[in-house]
Amino acid sequence: MTNERVKSVGGYFMRFLGGVAVIIGILAVFSSLAEGNLVGIVLGVVFVAGGSYMLKRSGGASQARGAASTSGSTR
Repeated sequence: MTNERVKSVGGYFMRFLGGVAVIIGILAVFSSLAEGNLVGIVLGVVFVAGGSYMLKRSGGASQARGAASTSGSTR
């Protein structure tokens, strides 16, 4: 059993790694497009997909979605 602090540190670490993977994937796709390298494009897409999956699993998307769906006014 882990406490809440350990979970949040792991979530921040996954969010950091996911963000880095997305940035590296985007850079890989653009540099491979310039060279016409199909393998590099595929690897870049894999990095972007893996990074976005890590960002989703880190809990960042659910917290942002909950804050965005809360409106200040009621009808």
